[in-house]
Amino acid sequence: MKKVTLALLITATSLFGIGIGNYQISPEIGANLSYQKSDKNDFTYGGYARVWLGVSRIVLAPQFKYDVITKSNHMSTAYKNMQIGALVGFEVPILPLTPYIGASYSTFWGVGLKDTVSFNYGIKVKIPLIPLTVGLDGSYQKPKTTALGRINMNRFGVTIGVSF
Repeated sequence: MKKVTLALLITATSLFGIGIGNYQISPEIGANLSYQKSDKNDFTYGGYARVWLGVSRIVLAPQFKYDVITKSNHMSTAYKNMQIGALVGFEVPILPLTPYIGASYSTFWGVGLKDTVSFNYGIKVKIPLIPLTVGLDGSYQKPKTTALGRINMNRFGVTIGVSF
């Protein structure tokens, strides 16, 4: 029975993501919780979607990321941020981790911040035998405000996702 269970687990995990030779396609969708260091210290929560495309150990991923930034009093949402861009990473041999960097076009709603470019960085870890990923994810951007000039926004947090 143990052999049958192990064979089913290996078969099920091979259905998630496609790898043919040196090529791979691996969609990922998940959630993130972050701490934002800006003029006010706020927490953010949101979700993301990526499709990792790779040749050998080099991977590229178009990404969509959506965050809700809470007010300092944590009573209601202050504004929302959407990022659309791309990441490039390297899968470390033997270890199931992928460090990455990238850039995105960033749009804000609910506050007087102008659209800008965000720089993304992090590490993704694929959990063996189950289609789950965890990681550390960061984002830096410096949008213009209507009144104050530019403000620094440095966001760093954790992610959990499902890899197909």
